[in-house]
Amino acid sequence: MSLLRRLAFPLRLVGARLGAGGSRVVLVAVGVVAGAALLAAVLGGRLVMQDRSLALASAQLPPGDRQVQVTWSGATDEFSRLDGFVAPRTESLTGARPAAAMLFREASIQRRLVYVRAADDLGRWVDVVSGRLPAKCVPAHCEVLRLQGAGPIPSTKALNLIEVGRAKVKPGAPIGPFVLPAPPTEMVARAVRYHTPQPSPIVVANGVAGLSHNKELETFYRSYAWFLPIGSGDIHPWAVGAFQQRVQRLPSELETSSDGFEVTAPTEALTTAAGSSNAAARRLLLLGGEGGALLLAFTVLAAAALRRDAGDARRRLTWFGARRWQVELFTLGESAALAAVATLVGWVLGGLAAAAVAARAGSPAGEVVSHALLSRGGVLGALGLALVAALLLYLTVRAPGVQLGRLGFTPLDAAAVGAVAVVLVGWARGSVDTAQLAGGNGTSTFLLLVPALIVFAGCVLAARLLAPTLRALGHAGRRGPVSLRLAAASLARNPGHAAIAATFLVASLGLALFAAAYRSTLLRGQHDEASYAVPADYVLGEDFSQLVPVLHGPPPPGSEQVLRQSGNVASGTTFAFLGLGSSARLDGWRSDFADRPLADLRAAIAPRRNASLRTTALPRGRVLTVPARTTGDVVAVRAIFRSPLGDYESIPLGQTKGRRTVLLRGRVPFAHASLAQIELDLVNGGRNSANAGTGVQPAAKGILTLGTPRVDGRPVGSAFADWTGTGGISGGAGRLGYVLTPDRTGRFRPRQPTDGSFLRVLATPNVAAAAGPRGIVPLEVEGEQIPARIVGVIERFPSIVGDAVVADRETAATTLDTRSPGLGTTDELWLNSGSRPHVSQLVVQSRAETLARLQADPLARGALLTLAGTAAVALLLALVGLLLIVVGDVRDDRGELFDLEAQGAAPATIRAHLRLRALLVATFGVLGGVALGLVLSSLVISLVSVTAGAAKPEPPLLLTVDVRLVVAAALAYLALAAVLVAAATALRGRTPSRAAEAAA
Repeated sequence: MSLLRRLAFPLRLVGARLGAGGSRVVLVAVGVVAGAALLAAVLGGRLVMQDRSLALASAQLPPGDRQVQVTWSGATDEFSRLDGFVAPRTESLTGARPAAAMLFREASIQRRLVYVRAADDLGRWVDVVSGRLPAKCVPAHCEVLRLQGAGPIPSTKALNLIEVGRAKVKPGAPIGPFVLPAPPTEMVARAVRYHTPQPSPIVVANGVAGLSHNKELETFYRSYAWFLPIGSGDIHPWAVGAFQQRVQRLPSELETSSDGFEVTAPTEALTTAAGSSNAAARRLLLLGGEGGALLLAFTVLAAAALRRDAGDARRRLTWFGARRWQVELFTLGESAALAAVATLVGWVLGGLAAAAVAARAGSPAGEVVSHALLSRGGVLGALGLALVAALLLYLTVRAPGVQLGRLGFTPLDAAAVGAVAVVLVGWARGSVDTAQLAGGNGTSTFLLLVPALIVFAGCVLAARLLAPTLRALGHAGRRGPVSLRLAAASLARNPGHAAIAATFLVASLGLALFAAAYRSTLLRGQHDEASYAVPADYVLGEDFSQLVPVLHGPPPPGSEQVLRQSGNVASGTTFAFLGLGSSARLDGWRSDFADRPLADLRAAIAPRRNASLRTTALPRGRVLTVPARTTGDVVAVRAIFRSPLGDYESIPLGQTKGRRTVLLRGRVPFAHASLAQIELDLVNGGRNSANAGTGVQPAAKGILTLGTPRVDGRPVGSAFADWTGTGGISGGAGRLGYVLTPDRTGRFRPRQPTDGSFLRVLATPNVAAAAGPRGIVPLEVEGEQIPARIVGVIERFPSIVGDAVVADRETAATTLDTRSPGLGTTDELWLNSGSRPHVSQLVVQSRAETLARLQADPLARGALLTLAGTAAVALLLALVGLLLIVVGDVRDDRGELFDLEAQGAAPATIRAHLRLRALLVATFGVLGGVALGLVLSSLVISLVSVTAGAAKPEPPLLLTVDVRLVVAAALAYLALAAVLVAAATALRGRTPSRAAEAAA
């Protein structure tokens, strides 16, 4: 019993002291509560982000890929038995009842073909166009809706099909792809309709069981299907693994009932989405590390503030006869109780914050809190946090005073150097990308430690610099105010407590600046990403489901034409080829993309003269005729026409017949057409090359004489003036020598301004590495060799991911069209306009919509909101820490204050002394915090190369500090700090406590 009383006495004393409270105990508890709440909120917030990201990814899947589908096929009526077995097991996956449907393949009834389908609860899946919804199907009276096809619907005494209307399957209906398979694009659908006869009627009945039991169809092959749509909130991150396991078990369970089942589920898509959300969640570990660093730093500060009180209590216990183990138990118990209570309160507050965020985001708040904070991992995390805080409080209270003013290399310095080494090794390994974040492999631990390691090293450096800085300030200010020198000297004489206080301010303010700068960087990254992906207000491109050229849109007024192709160099490097007008507005460019200004780069590729394509204009008409004769081998002649919109069409004109003049003839395919080229081909080249290219190859040579071309009888004056030949053709003005082989295309065309010159281009380093002397490089663009000269090197270019080659559009179009007519045709239109263009034939990309989509991403919103909250908590702790410093000065340094009062210092002088000490410590902390915040931001941005939405950044993130926000936060902090310091140092004419005791 005596032992129990001895054990209970220190613990009762701990309860009494904590129950009595006190300003410093409350401030210590507030700091630990804030740090614990931040960690709990981060853990809950990251789970909310994962859940919203998974829901968004699920919603973006095509309807057919967003459901679990169980299919059975056979030639017997098995629906009732199978439905009773399949439906409950499918329902267990999400708790929702699956939709059932069936179909018969094309059936011949009374020698008429018909497609018969059925679905339960049909009204949910179709929109009635005419008529009404059918009643539930029974064999004697089965009402149906016609979905497609024409012709009468067969009916017999056993199968009485009655059409009651027409309907369309609702977009996104889970039964849609099953009962009414559709071609992938409208263009394919039109081709199918054109090449196939009128389809048979496709009808659907209401009720699977009634149609399945019909005697007329009992021997018909049929398929049953059960569909379980996966809603945007049906599967949560914590349930993905269990869902996959249940889906994997489902086929084996179904096989016990019958063979022939097939199960499909979006497990792979859900796994991919979960991986993306894991990347974002692991990136939030940086903020968890920041919260941990804040908590550790504040705990050390709090312990330093409690050191004198704890020391006095320990001495009183010793005077009253307490044994040493009781004294230590008292100290440890007080530290543990304070840390445990504060951690519990912070955990609860963080859980409430996470629940509020979850409810607002649409996630189940209870499940989020349960899996994030009340799970085994969450509880262990809270216990570990409380244990670390308790040990830090105990060890700091019990540790001897820190003598930081002395020179020498201490274990603390060695630990700081080790922390820097760990960060540098991680930085040297390269940045952490999305795949590494999703995969883990130690990345989580590293990200969690990065902020704490950098903050620890920064705090040690700040503590080392404080005393020399104060001494230097005292020497430099000998002619300054006495109060300033006195404050600096008093801090320099005993810098231990001041060093702890200053380093905490460095840590808290540095972490606040890091959170604010990282948030600003991610915000700018969103704008940069949107501008880079869509470098104009609107980008119009070809819709491949309609195959309408962009210039046939028609193009909106004010739009800029852009040429986009792909190519490669001899080394194998592939690139995107972009032709851009010299006057086209370009958004998304940043100065770090190249060593030269954009204006200089665009001037380097701008044409020195008019580089537009030359063609021969033709009068309006329908038929082109050209007299021709040859001396030598017979050749085939083709004319290539160009439309005003840049379309090309090759029209055969016929073939020559030796020395006899023949009239070559071909239709003119365009109104207002021009003649771009004349091509000469071998005649019977395929027959002559039957040796598979291993022997002598066919060839044709001779002289071709062309007369005056005419269009509908009207002559084309000077048609071939200033024309030239390529590909084995020489001569001009209508008399051509030719030598043709299968591997060369003989062309007769107008001379172009690009003939004999290199195409000036900008290129990325990988492409530039393939260049020879003077930047000459042969580019292969869509199979055509283009001689080019690199006049500028760029790291990247807006709208292009990967290697890029950029040229002037007009020059590039002429060069490409000369070698392969149509290759230089405009592919895109860039429009900078306030209103969205309405061009239904083209695909329109909007930069504003792209930015809105990035900003609406739940991963991005969660990351930015968490960063803002982290910055606010860090500033709050910085205020609490400053207040704790001043309160400690007033109470712990009362002996020094008594000496000042004894020497005649008035209360106003003492207040000024206290405030100057606080100002010096705060100034040092602010300056150190700014430096630490910038260093931490730079390292983190270089280490973690992911966007706000946890994707690979394109372009890379660029460190951005929102100066206005930082200045506003700094002014608010200074104002609040001034108020708090003034309140804490307001003696109101009273003398310090020790002087008052002497007077008594």
